[in-house]
Amino acid sequence: MGYSREEQETTLVFDNSTGLWNVYSNVPKHIRKLTKITEIFTVESEDGKPIAVKGTLTEKQVSMKKERVYTEEQRLKAAQRLSKSKNAL
Repeated sequence: MGYSREEQETTLVFDNSTGLWNVYSNVPKHIRKLTKITEIFTVESEDGKPIAVKGTLTEKQVSMKKERVYTEEQRLKAAQRLSKSKNAL
């Protein structure tokens, strides 16, 4: 059964002395992604599938970027550039 949506969480804790992130997650989507990028250790499993994991990430594996917000005019210009480049091929 796993965890209910209200109980699911992913936590990242940065250790400045080592430069590593300690990660814990019981969110299925995050568990799948973490499995692909680092070695994870199963904390809890159900029917042979991990439902809670922990692991370590390097500083470069974690990114904090501001989401870009485009105006309608910027979207139109980008679409025109893309269309122009596709037509040039």
